[in-house]
Amino acid sequence: MRRAAILASAVVAAGALALAGCTAPYDDDGEAASGRLAPAVAVSDDARRVVVDTDLGGDDLVALAFLLRRPDVRVEAVTVAATGLVGCDAGPDLVADLVAALDVQPVPVGCGRASAGAGGRALPQDWRERAAAGPGLRDAAGPARPAGDAVGLLARAARAARSSGRLTVVALGPATNLADLAAERPAAYARLDAVHLMAGAVESPAVDGVVEWNAAADPAALRAVLAAGGPPVTVVPDDAVPDGTPAVVLDAPVVGGLAAVAGLPRWWDLATAAALVAPDAVEETDVEAGSWTVDDVGRLERTGPGAVRVVRALDEAALEAAYAEAFAAGADR
Repeated sequence: MRRAAILASAVVAAGALALAGCTAPYDDDGEAASGRLAPAVAVSDDARRVVVDTDLGGDDLVALAFLLRRPDVRVEAVTVAATGLVGCDAGPDLVADLVAALDVQPVPVGCGRASAGAGGRALPQDWRERAAAGPGLRDAAGPARPAGDAVGLLARAARAARSSGRLTVVALGPATNLADLAAERPAAYARLDAVHLMAGAVESPAVDGVVEWNAAADPAALRAVLAAGGPPVTVVPDDAVPDGTPAVVLDAPVVGGLAAVAGLPRWWDLATAAALVAPDAVEETDVEAGSWTVDDVGRLERTGPGAVRVVRALDEAALEAAYAEAFAAGADR
């Protein structure tokens, strides 16, 4: 959930308007009433290893489900960006419920600090309360305990990757945990193979004083990551994400319920996750490399030559093909 006015309207309209265009049946909580996802394909030995750093809004949960169901991705851990929508009280439970609903292997969950750096702004409380309740996701797993703090979990995953293969951090919330890793465990941060973020906007207009919430929630952290050097950094900003909710997402059990209740006009985090693994989703001509910074409302600005890659457009057809691969439905219950 990334844009201010979009989020406010989504909360109001989620119950009725979001369901109007759905072709799959849903119960009162937005969960799919029939059908099930096809069994997930076993993760391949050479799968890309990722840690998903997320604030666990509806968009984040669908993106996490996408990565958990890809045979070419091994989700090593989830870290909660508590400066965003969902904090550490609810975060581990939401991840456990999603894993149970998808019938995939559990993953360790680490929690980060809840206080943002200078210039950071808290997301509205009603958005946070709604996200923490996990609308569209059944409470199926019971209480879950975090596996430690986010920085420690990220550092352990980076250390393990020296022998087990490359490790990418897919950051779908504020960049707080990544900035803390770079500051507190610079050797571990340097061992990351890549950092892939949904953050900021280049040209999108501000709404109620905010251009993009991942960036505005902790702009100091995002600036630190953009300036840190080390692993390659790719940013997918608001501008690059296609409009609309693909039918394959709405029609899929589990994720369809989440998508219907969220009622978002664009799927920022899902598109960012898919851009990591779909080779045709990003053309090199649609990537602008340079040194980049961000202001306190989430506006990205190129300041000169450099290695940070900002994606300016995504191929909608390639994204939808990747979604279909992950969310294929099985036989009806």
